Amino acid sequence: MLRMPDCQCLEVSFCEVAYIDTSGLAVLVDVLKSARHLGKKLELSGLQERPRYLLEATGLLRFFVEARSPCDK
Repeated sequence: MLRMPDCQCLEVSFCEVAYIDTSGLAVLVDVLKSARHLGKKLELSGLQERPRYLLEATGLLRFFVEARSPCDK
């Protein structure tokens, strides 16, 4: 997706993600590095309590942009 010329921003929805482990964090960091290398943005939306806590506890949340997209429930 990020390599497509018309993609300037990739939004990852966490609306239905209740849990993420360190492997998931590693993937997010790798995607963020790729996006920045390509001059594009990566946004996280709909962060639930546990994923948000893990991102905050590891100090990684500050590196990500949070999109304002609401989750449909």
